[in-house]
Amino acid sequence: MKRRSLEEREKQGRCISSHTGEVAMFSERTTDSYTVVPRLARVAAVLIFAPGFLLGATGSTTQTLSATIDAIGKVSVPSSLTLTSAGTTFVAYSGNLSVSYKARTTTSGSLTLKATADFSPAGGPSITSGQLTYTCSAASLGAACSGTQTVSTASPTNVVTLGANVCTGGGGSCSSTNPNSVQSTFTLLNNPAFKTGTYSATLTFTISAI
Repeated sequence: MKRRSLEEREKQGRCISSHTGEVAMFSERTTDSYTVVPRLARVAAVLIFAPGFLLGATGSTTQTLSATIDAIGKVSVPSSLTLTSAGTTFVAYSGNLSVSYKARTTTSGSLTLKATADFSPAGGPSITSGQLTYTCSAASLGAACSGTQTVSTASPTNVVTLGANVCTGGGGSCSSTNPNSVQSTFTLLNNPAFKTGTYSATLTFTISAI
């Protein structure tokens, strides 16, 4: 009887021993049973979700840009111009002015000038009397004014006329120079009735492009 009981215990021991590796890996032993499912579930979860941690993700989108290019112009001149006489008695005063400009047109454009006010102080030359004139030449974009122009305090007078679809710089349909320029030669009457002294007047140059 004792021998049979010992054999049964040995069989149970062998049974337990034969599962020891599995128990160590997958379960904890309880009374007369093995808890296998919970740990197998955890292992399965790792196998399912682990690839998610290893994969990256990228995304892209697009953006549309737009710009409206308008007709526009810019003009610049030296800060001052001194008119001088050649020294011969009562020969007119004169001076050359280089006007720089940039332009881009759709239909047309122009460069004009206008006297802000007459010469000051009083007693000398007079713009309102038509004593200041100019001519234009060598416009690198557009057409320079034709003939002799009389400076006015009332309304602008032409310096350059710009056509349709003209532009500054870049070559091709545009001019090869940047900026463009035009030469203006001013002439002031030298009237012996003028009082001696220094006289000045301000001219305003305006460029327009449409």
